[in-house]
Amino acid sequence: MSKKHIKLIAVLLVLCMTLVACGGKKTGDNNNNNNNNNNNTGNNNTGNDNNNAGKDITDLKLGLNNFMKGIYSVDILENGFAETCKALGVKTMIVNDEGKVEKTITNVDNMISAGVDGIVFFGISETLFPVVSQKCQDAKVPFVVYDHMPSDENLDLLKANPYFKGAVATRDLGTGQNMGEHAASLGLKRAIIITGKRADPTHSARTNGFTQAFEDGGGEVLDVAWDANTLADATAKANDLLIAHPDVDCVYASNGDYGSGTMQAMAQHTNVDAQLFVTDLDPDILTGLKEGTIAAANGAHWINVDFATTLLLNALLGHELKDDDGNAPILVAPVMALPSEMVDLYDKFWIKSQPFSGEELKQYVVTWNEDVSLQDYVDVLANYSVETRLKQKEAEGLISADELEAVGIQ
Repeated sequence: MSKKHIKLIAVLLVLCMTLVACGGKKTGDNNNNNNNNNNNTGNNNTGNDNNNAGKDITDLKLGLNNFMKGIYSVDILENGFAETCKALGVKTMIVNDEGKVEKTITNVDNMISAGVDGIVFFGISETLFPVVSQKCQDAKVPFVVYDHMPSDENLDLLKANPYFKGAVATRDLGTGQNMGEHAASLGLKRAIIITGKRADPTHSARTNGFTQAFEDGGGEVLDVAWDANTLADATAKANDLLIAHPDVDCVYASNGDYGSGTMQAMAQHTNVDAQLFVTDLDPDILTGLKEGTIAAANGAHWINVDFATTLLLNALLGHELKDDDGNAPILVAPVMALPSEMVDLYDKFWIKSQPFSGEELKQYVVTWNEDVSLQDYVDVLANYSVETRLKQKEAEGLISADELEAVGIQ
């Protein structure tokens, strides 16, 4: 082979090696891009989108819908949300559904359009959960639900949505059962019920729970007044049932406004010798307990909105809490019966202030507690009672040991 040919081959070899080297580098860049794309896709699948990456908690804005302003039991939940967000430095957007299911859907659209980072949703009807879930998924807006525990079917649907971050709510069947069992244990036999919409998962469940427990205890529910949307509705419907059934010895009202309206109606029917039982503990009901016009009341679950809000904030801040199966957590807030001797303290620490202080709630958010876990939520809810909260208020210096001892708490 000539020297000329050898030089030509050497040049060609050098060129080939250069091309291979350049090609290898280009392939490496593609691999990095593919990895980045895969990472982004993974984030989309978890419903995070990294929209809040690097955000401070004070940059976040949460939306909440109040189904109907003016109804105490939902207004106090709105207030709990507002106070929680204020304590944590979070901006809010609160909307009023005006008691209309269609307005609820419009308001969810409005909150999404306004650019909220997440939604704390109050679902008055089972039909709303699938609609709102789809809207949040389409808009890539994380959300939680509070107070109304969806049906098992809807919970399965929600858990399949990567933008659903959990629920904190009561099991309203048990709430009604608690009152029904208590009424039956007193030997009462004939009951009427004043309640909300049939489609409302809270009131239908409370009504069914009370009916089941009362009848299992040997009583009979003679009649149910549905659709008592306001205090005035409850007064009118209770009046009608008391006229139709003057022999009743038991009346159950499934929330505070209905209880207040029923008290007004019963005051006009002095011929009816019946005891009144109420779920929810608003100021009128506390007064009724003190005065003896209400035989018993249960409730005190205002905290569900506080913990639903902090659950959502953790997810938005990149510290999403999940159950052992990798799903968004479903947490049950307990319902408490209130002894009449604790009415004044309850009024002070649940109605006129918050049962959990802002400093306490900070411990359930990753900004202040990087190790916060789902177990922390489970534990605090399991321990939630009138007594444990009042002992905490003593530890904070807001109540004395003598005051607690006076109501039977050592």
